[in-house]
Amino acid sequence: MNSILKGIAFKKESFRFKLDEVNALTAAVSTANDLYVTGYATYFEVITARKGVLDAELQRTGIKNQLFQSIVDLYHALGGGWE
Repeated sequence: MNSILKGIAFKKESFRFKLDEVNALTAAVSTANDLYVTGYATYFEVITARKGVLDAELQRTGIKNQLFQSIVDLYHALGGGWE
């Protein structure tokens, strides 16, 4: 059960880091848009920045799913659940 608790803590920390990454990449999209509007970047760079945000959001969702699964595993380890 100790390993389950460590896994939950690790996944929570991973989720926070991924959330920070999503926020940073979202800011990068804003910067890329500004550069595109002023003519200093191509639209390809804007699309690439948006792709980075989408990839990070998908990874964040996967981590959240793993976190929820670990919580269910803890519930089962504590004797809860169904037969």
